[in-house]
Amino acid sequence: MKAALAITVLTVTLAGCPGGDGAIGDSCSDHGSCASGLQCLHSVCQPRCERAPECGDGYRCDENGLCHAATGEPGDSCESEVDCGIGLSCQVSGVATRDDGLLAASCVAENAARPAGATCSDDQDCRNGTCDLGHCIDLCRDTIDCGAGTSCTQIPRVESLGLRYEGCLQSKGALTWSIPVNGTSETVQLPIPDTARGVSVMFSVEDRNQRVGATFISNPEGVTLLDSGDPALEYYANPYVRHRPDYGQSVLAMPSSPTAPLLPGIYNVKVRSLRDAGGISISGTAIPAMTAVLKLDAGNVLDLHFYFLDLTDHPCRSAFPAGLDATKAQEQGFFKGDTSGNPSFLSELRAVLAKGGIALGTGLTYTDLPDHHDLDGLDISNASSLFALGEYSSGINVFFVRSLSPVGLQALGPNPGPAGLAKTRQSGIVISVESLCYRSWPQLARITGRELARYLGLYSNTESDPLDPMTAHTDPIPDSDTSNTNLMHPSELAGSQLSDGQRYILTRSPALR
Repeated sequence: MKAALAITVLTVTLAGCPGGDGAIGDSCSDHGSCASGLQCLHSVCQPRCERAPECGDGYRCDENGLCHAATGEPGDSCESEVDCGIGLSCQVSGVATRDDGLLAASCVAENAARPAGATCSDDQDCRNGTCDLGHCIDLCRDTIDCGAGTSCTQIPRVESLGLRYEGCLQSKGALTWSIPVNGTSETVQLPIPDTARGVSVMFSVEDRNQRVGATFISNPEGVTLLDSGDPALEYYANPYVRHRPDYGQSVLAMPSSPTAPLLPGIYNVKVRSLRDAGGISISGTAIPAMTAVLKLDAGNVLDLHFYFLDLTDHPCRSAFPAGLDATKAQEQGFFKGDTSGNPSFLSELRAVLAKGGIALGTGLTYTDLPDHHDLDGLDISNASSLFALGEYSSGINVFFVRSLSPVGLQALGPNPGPAGLAKTRQSGIVISVESLCYRSWPQLARITGRELARYLGLYSNTESDPLDPMTAHTDPIPDSDTSNTNLMHPSELAGSQLSDGQRYILTRSPALR
């Protein structure tokens, strides 16, 4: 086997300066036989590589774009998938570490299973024998070892007591995976890789009469971030986590303040279902489902998906005389804007989001929902039925209804919302068109912007205690302005300003791309 590998290496790396006349597909004896920008691989002129997978199994790509055959044999130590020969993969095992503290690995026979990047539930699902964050992971030394669209980053491994290794992980967007919960009350491990900027976790149970969520969280350093029995870590004051259990479904968002940034490593999360009994909470009988979504880059684009219920013959029709549906919204100046430069719904919404460091996506979608008359005038008790119609996991679904009940409510949405997930009981926000009887389109845009910001994880800058309306809680973000010039002031016509700390939290939501 070693002799065969030696012959292959000689064929691939034989000296010769590129610059010959061999074109792609021509036979060659060395790199010098091929035209500039090509290499001689398997005796054929081929394009130079940018990433190792372009070379094929058992090869690495060097800094000059040349492919080299790996020499690792079964049992040899390795740091990257590209260290191991054809038919082998570089796999970690147990808790043994290298001198640098990262998990040790060795070349072993690959599995007849799924490729890197595919979804998985355990290591045996993966060709490379490593399943973490719900996806098959190739080990790496540098990003050049990874496939396009992935980067080499440190990943904590639950099965190895949180010790880390370097693996090829999706570079951009949101990474989503399910975490098994096997009982009605269980402490599970939430792994956070080095590249994560924010995390959203959704908990749910089928029985909507039971509450579900996390009652305890500690970070990789052992610091308690959430404890349902500790008043100092109560919902409104908690600088670490934005979360409280709720009926049927709840969402957890981290970070909650720039003073407590998200740390890489393993978080311990106690997940429970809860029932109400005589005014107190007792253990529930439902087994929770848990889904995590990570934001992996600094992208700041928010895609919006507009849905229109039946708004014909609306009493506030003077604000949209041509009508309002998916087609009209894309045509009319009051919604999309026109050459006159007058403020429109989208121009004002774009300006509000920009104050938060967010760019409104250009790929807006518009959908009519004409056959849901039970939801046209929405009672908030039925909001989950409307939000479950939100088909888009990227961005935020925005529903326009005739009215909201109770009377006077202009907008509604979860706080925070299930970023990166579609068709859940909280997948969107709803806007009452009835507000246009006494509000302008730009004013409605500011109301919409505020509700979007709550979905993305911001608090109102002052919150009344539901158990004691005379008690007000202030935003734990230190520089959050509590005046009515701030977008998150609870008054109907707040301003549009946002602080640096508020922008920090907004731009870490996995709903952004």
